[in-house]
Amino acid sequence: MSALREIGAYRAGIAVVTLTSLLTLWTTIVRDDGTGISWLLVIMAAGVAAFAAGFRPAGMARAALGIAVMQVSLGIAISTAPSSGALPGGLLKPLLFSGAFTILWLLSAALFRAAATKSSVEALVH
Repeated sequence: MSALREIGAYRAGIAVVTLTSLLTLWTTIVRDDGTGISWLLVIMAAGVAAFAAGFRPAGMARAALGIAVMQVSLGIAISTAPSSGALPGGLLKPLLFSGAFTILWLLSAALFRAAATKSSVEALVH
């Protein structure tokens, strides 16, 4: 039963990561305000981190947490850039996008953490 929960949490984490990446890609293409390449770098970093973690739950949790930090940092950097004042939406739009995607990255990190915790408890018991 615990193995099924672990697999469920891991699959949910993968689903959230995939959804977040696709939404980031879609919003980058749709809004095209000149900052798109930096948002795509977040997706590329997520892919590299997943491969580096070997797609294991504990590594994926750390990777998703790191990507969330990167997402927040990027949102702050874009919103405080001098050229952001000329963009439609100005300072608020990058912060809102970044905040929404950060919540999704943190959700996936929590799901991966739950999967990793369950698998490490199983290893200790058996």
